[in-house]
Amino acid sequence: MATQTGRRRLGRWSRWLVAALLVATVGGGAGFAAPAAGSGLGPAVEQWRQLAAGDSYNCAVRADASLWCWGANGQGQLGNDAPTFDPQAVPVQVEPGSQWRSVRPGKGTHTCGIRTDGSLWCWGSNWAGQVGDGTQTSRYAPVPVGVGFSWLVMATGNSHTCAIRDDATLWCWGQNHVGQLGDGTQTDRLTPVQIGVGESWVEVSAGWGHTCARRVDATMWCWGVGARVGDGTNVQRLSPVQIGAGFGWTQVTTGYDHTCAIRADETLWCWGFPGSALGDGTGESRLSPVQVAGGGAWATVEPGYWHTCGLRTDASLWCWGANIRGEVGDGTYSSQLSPVPVAADQTWAQLGGGMDHNCAVRADSTVWCWGSNDGGAIGQRPRVSERNVPTRALLL
Repeated sequence: MATQTGRRRLGRWSRWLVAALLVATVGGGAGFAAPAAGSGLGPAVEQWRQLAAGDSYNCAVRADASLWCWGANGQGQLGNDAPTFDPQAVPVQVEPGSQWRSVRPGKGTHTCGIRTDGSLWCWGSNWAGQVGDGTQTSRYAPVPVGVGFSWLVMATGNSHTCAIRDDATLWCWGQNHVGQLGDGTQTDRLTPVQIGVGESWVEVSAGWGHTCARRVDATMWCWGVGARVGDGTNVQRLSPVQIGAGFGWTQVTTGYDHTCAIRADETLWCWGFPGSALGDGTGESRLSPVQVAGGGAWATVEPGYWHTCGLRTDASLWCWGANIRGEVGDGTYSSQLSPVPVAADQTWAQLGGGMDHNCAVRADSTVWCWGSNDGGAIGQRPRVSERNVPTRALLL
């Protein structure tokens, strides 16, 4: 049980978390609404509360709390009760009339969201129980998860999900073959199971086969498949182990096979593989955190599949790593081993990273995307396969 002091601290952190989700969540992606007649362009982003990117698809919550998704939909991950393998470049509304606080597209083909009443809902592929409704039946529209509880934040990995309740307890479910749930087993779970006992958790992020989270005391913990965990070993961890002890951490975000985190001093650190995505200039994979080259003060970071992007505190945008589909955004298809500026003449307000695409919001509230357009993920017509520089998202 938390102490009275701990509860007061948690209350402050909870309010901060909700504010971050409602105002400046940088889970990635971009949103659209009806454009001005004949313009062909999406609206100013001030209409959108939160933007998030997944594996070739995106979701966004509007200022009116409505939820919209677009992109790939082969497993019903858009949540519009109509799975299709055709690209969906135009956003579709998820359950008209429902009110949403936040949304997280997955690194696979499932999605979760939290409504304004604190209830948790998930949909999409469910072969390993990642939806969390006690079945292995894919859901093409949202179904409730963890009924009777209020939820603050959630994270969707490839085939597993984690979420934090308003009492700061952490719960995970779905695939667990490499210990990514953190419950001490390798057993898949069809409904949420608690991770640890009594800890005060404030942030969680789920990768392909690993998970990382932060506690209220700014310590960072990871678990799952070896080499991604960051504890200096290649040992699989079935329960949380502390990473980067002795430092205060303000953000941790998992990619598919690597993780990046920001310390209290605004330095950026990454670990895992491939080495090019870590940004330390060597191209070598790392078993523990290594500082990203080039210095600078970092505000947020978004690891993708084999690349990473981040925003510095001066509102500049930087990316590095593999660049096969133009996901670095520097106008080339050459891999970059350390951060390079992207659209350096612009200032940026938000950032979201998908598998091999990214979207970001400029200070003027316009949405720009780059990388792969598979499924219409970057908001371009289907005949456009990719962009290697940020391109204004179009509404068809």
